[in-house]
Amino acid sequence: MFFSFSSLILGLFMNKKGPGKTILLGGGLMSAGLVFSSIANSFPLLILTYGVVGGLGSGSMWMPTSYVVFNSFNKTSVKRVTGFVSAGTAIGLLFFPPLENYLIVTWSIQTAFLIVGLIVFAFTILAYQTSRSSRVASRFALGEAFRRLRTKRFGFLYAYYSAGNAFSRTLVTIFLVPLLESRGLGTAAGTLALVLIGVGSLTGRLTAGVKTFNEETMAAVGFIIQGICAAALFLANDPITIGVVSVFFGIGYGTYIPEFALLVRKYYGVDNYGTIFGTLMTSFGIGAFIGPVFEGISVSSSLGYLPGFALAAVVSLAVGLHLLIVAQGETPRIGDQIFRRLGQSAPSRRGFGLEPRYLKATSKNLRPTWTRNCPGLRSYPGHSGIEAI
Repeated sequence: MFFSFSSLILGLFMNKKGPGKTILLGGGLMSAGLVFSSIANSFPLLILTYGVVGGLGSGSMWMPTSYVVFNSFNKTSVKRVTGFVSAGTAIGLLFFPPLENYLIVTWSIQTAFLIVGLIVFAFTILAYQTSRSSRVASRFALGEAFRRLRTKRFGFLYAYYSAGNAFSRTLVTIFLVPLLESRGLGTAAGTLALVLIGVGSLTGRLTAGVKTFNEETMAAVGFIIQGICAAALFLANDPITIGVVSVFFGIGYGTYIPEFALLVRKYYGVDNYGTIFGTLMTSFGIGAFIGPVFEGISVSSSLGYLPGFALAAVVSLAVGLHLLIVAQGETPRIGDQIFRRLGQSAPSRRGFGLEPRYLKATSKNLRPTWTRNCPGLRSYPGHSGIEAI
């Protein structure tokens, strides 16, 4: 819940103050929540420090760091770098659980909270130093940002993330361990399966640099793989099959995660990116709440684990197939539409048939807007007349 709220508030904050200060604020809240949790002496106080204070900062990393990537790298490398940055989440999931377990076993849970909080603060300072030079995302135009949200396209993105990721993926990863325990495979098998999902997720995120397919197709493939593997995990009975399927489940999940940031950039540019992407992230709270509650009710009844895993598979496949349909009928990019309106003749090496003096004047007037909103502008065929943009 607080992740969703944090994403929205910090998204608005980023549009006004920029990504560097957003990282510093969010990371500071997360580290403070962890450090304060080390001295919490009651469960309500732990909810306040870890759940509320730490949760309010939890939406501060992926959104501003993805913006820094968009602001710092050119079109030829931005997808690949976005995948690398996104992979940091998967690496953290592989690194921190063993560290926390070691600290708890060796010392205490209070020590674990303190040390992890200090590590988070150190990474926050490093991230702030690397992003502080990035300009403010845009002027603070809340009304304009929300007008862009009132579209069918954003509605689809919201549904994709809430249903395909938050509902389906969260349901499977939460109930996979108890499912395997109920079949006599033990806690170790379930824990290993989650680790392998993390390994697969790391691999999947690195596919963001693939240039053969567009963002919609890559996200669709990820959801389809996830859906198939959700069903396969329920049906698998031996450890080897479970391990292999877990890796592929993670690959599917990791493939579509970075594509959402790229899709927001593709559809809306980077003006008001914080507001739009932060609003999109609120969908996670909806799906992540409904999925576990639904499966919990199912498990506590006589239906068992089948309804949740089956629904997760169906929803993931439906999202993937719908994305494929969207990819087939994708409308031209903003930059392409501008060029087609500017020049009605066929593309030429001089810039879509427009005379150089018009291109020069247009480039001068629209340069700030085009370079910010049209990430694909430079690579359009026959663009030699506008290289100065």
